[in-house]
Amino acid sequence: MENIYRISGVAAGAGVAAALVVVFVLCAIVQVVAPDVQATHMWISLFTSAPIGSAWAWIAGIVSSAVGGFVAGWVFAWVYNLLSARKA
Repeated sequence: MENIYRISGVAAGAGVAAALVVVFVLCAIVQVVAPDVQATHMWISLFTSAPIGSAWAWIAGIVSSAVGGFVAGWVFAWVYNLLSARKA
C-alpha cells in the first residue's frame, strides 16, 4: 500500500485565510497611503461593498477574507485528499 500524504483541511483553511487577510490589510493600507491606486480598490471591493477606507470596510473585509479563505482552503484540502486517495 502506498503512503498517501493527506492535507489537513483546518491547516489549509487557516493558511489560506491568513494569506487573504494579510493581502486585504496590505491593500487597505496602500489605499490609505495612495488612494489613487485603483488596483487596491478592486481587491477591497471583492470582500465588501462598504465605502473604501471606512471602518466597516476594514471589518467586513477582514472577516470576509478570513471566512472565504478558510472555506477555500478546506475545500482545496478535501478535493486534494479525495483525488489523491484514488488509485492511478
